[in-house]
Amino acid sequence: MIYIESTHKTVDDVWRLSMLQPADKIEPTGYPTQKPETVIERIIEASTNPGDLVFDCFMGSGTTPAVALKMGRKFIGADINLTAVQTTTKRLLNLLPTSDCGLEIYNVNNYDIFKNPTQAKDLLLEALEIQPINSSVYDGEKDGQMVKIMPVNRIATKADLNNLITNLDYKTLEQRQKDNPNQYVEDILLVCMGHEPDLAATLKKEVPYKLNVEIVDILRDRANIEFKRDAEALIRIEDNELIIENFYPMNLLQKLSIMKDNVTDWKELVESVMINWNYDGAVLEPKEIDVPSKNDFVKGVYVITKEAGTIRVKITDLLSESLEVSFESE
Repeated sequence: MIYIESTHKTVDDVWRLSMLQPADKIEPTGYPTQKPETVIERIIEASTNPGDLVFDCFMGSGTTPAVALKMGRKFIGADINLTAVQTTTKRLLNLLPTSDCGLEIYNVNNYDIFKNPTQAKDLLLEALEIQPINSSVYDGEKDGQMVKIMPVNRIATKADLNNLITNLDYKTLEQRQKDNPNQYVEDILLVCMGHEPDLAATLKKEVPYKLNVEIVDILRDRANIEFKRDAEALIRIEDNELIIENFYPMNLLQKLSIMKDNVTDWKELVESVMINWNYDGAVLEPKEIDVPSKNDFVKGVYVITKEAGTIRVKITDLLSESLEVSFESE
C-alpha cells in the first residue's frame, strides 16, 4: 500500500451556496420552487458573455431573467403557469428602472381556452357537449362518434395516435366488419389543439378496418365553440385616476353559484390587475402590476401617468381567466 502526501488542491465539483432564506425580504417571491440568485449568477457567468441572449423555458419565479437583466444579458422567459408569468413580470418591473432594457409580454398559450392540460379535457368535454364515458380508449361519445381528446398543450402528432391504435378492441372491430363489410366499423372524432397533416389518414392506414375519422381543431374551429362566458367590468377615468368600480367574472360566479347582482366586493374575486399606460395594440407591456399578498386585495384605483395614451387594463380572476379592455386617456 502506498500513501501519497500532497498539498495540491483539486477542482471541486460541488457548489457550496447559501439557501434562499425566507427571512430575506429582497429575493423571496413566495413561489414554491424559487432558486437563489447566486446559483443562476454562477451558471450565467460561466456560460455567457455580456450582451448574450439567455433563455429559460421554465422560468417559474423569474430568477433567471432577473439575474440576466442584472448581469447585462438579454433574456427570453417562458412558462405555461400564468402565476409564474405574473410573478416574473412584477419582479422584473422592479428592476427595470435601474436597467436600459425594456419588457415585452406575449401570450402564446391560449389562456382564454384553458389554463393547463389537466383542466383542458373537462373544458373541452363541456364546450363540445361530449358525453364522458368510462373507457381506456376514448374520452367520450357525441352523436354516435367515439371521441378521443389529443394532447392540447401542443399540436397533435402521428406519434400521439399510438395509444389509441394499441388499445382499440380489434376483436369487436373485426366482428363488425364481418357483419357489415360495407360500413365503417368505428366512427371516431379526434379533438386537438393544432395537428400534423394527414393525422386522420395515418389512423385509417394503421388500423386494418374501415374507419371514419373526423378532426376538430380548436385553433381552427374555436370561433364556433363557446368555451366560456365573457367577464364584465365597470371602469371609469376621473380626476387623473383609473377606477375599477366593479368586476364580474362570469365563469367564476357560475362556479360559486353567485348571481351578478349579489357580488358584495369584486376585489375578493380578483387575482391581479395589470395596466399598460401606452398600449401599442399588440403587446401588453404593463407598467402597473397589482398582485396582492394572500391576505390583501387589489387596490382598484390607479393614478394615471402623465405620458399615458391608450390604456390597456387586464383583470385576472381567481380562476386565472382574464378580461382585457382599452381606454383613451383624457
